[in-house]
Amino acid sequence: MIRLTINIFILFLSFSSLFTIAQEGDSDVAKNLQLVDTHIRMGNFTKALVLIEDILVMQPNNLEAQEKKINILIQQDRSKEAITDIEEFISMYPNSPEYYYIRAIINLQKQKYSRAIEDFDNAIRLDMSMGTVYKVYLNRGMAHFYNQDFELALTDFDESLALNPRSATAFHGKGMVLYALNQYEDAVIAFQQSLKIENFNPITHYNLAMTYFRMDESENACYHFNKSCELGHRNACRLLMMECDINIPK
Repeated sequence: MIRLTINIFILFLSFSSLFTIAQEGDSDVAKNLQLVDTHIRMGNFTKALVLIEDILVMQPNNLEAQEKKINILIQQDRSKEAITDIEEFISMYPNSPEYYYIRAIINLQKQKYSRAIEDFDNAIRLDMSMGTVYKVYLNRGMAHFYNQDFELALTDFDESLALNPRSATAFHGKGMVLYALNQYEDAVIAFQQSLKIENFNPITHYNLAMTYFRMDESENACYHFNKSCELGHRNACRLLMMECDINIPK
């Protein structure tokens, strides 16, 4: 059976800074955080973790450093350590919504969707900052999607888009929900909106192609299978050859 490709919506795992933390008068911490990013890009996770621990000794509530640490632990399949760390911070700062959000992300990555939703709810209840709350709705939408609570997922993706109308990922998520509900025409619109913002995502092109495929619009399907294949999506290349009678150059 031909299926959609699931896109990873977890923005927290992108190594981008989620939180804006003022570090006035502490240039050493700022420099060390930049050095951490350099080590991460180079794959030097051990050196990055040493620097992060130094920062957290000086500033245990530095959310940016904590985020980077959790990212590395997850990348190294050390999610148990990540959970232990974040639960310690929750016990220290029970009213900080960001920590509930981070734990929710870890549980989402571990496919513990109900636990993730509970912590996303806590992050919203504790007034996650307006600059980042759209990510809470986005990732909670993903958890609802995996739980097959499609109406709740759709509501969350729409809420995320109301807060950040330039989120290609939220449009993509909305498209996936609409596809699952067999609302193919609306799914096409959502995927197209995602591509207007981020045109070089092979997964979005693939999922749009699949939607056209379900609608028996072979010309449009083949166009997006081809775009996805050009961007490196192997299943798109396979379907391009199978369904579109196109030879892929070696």
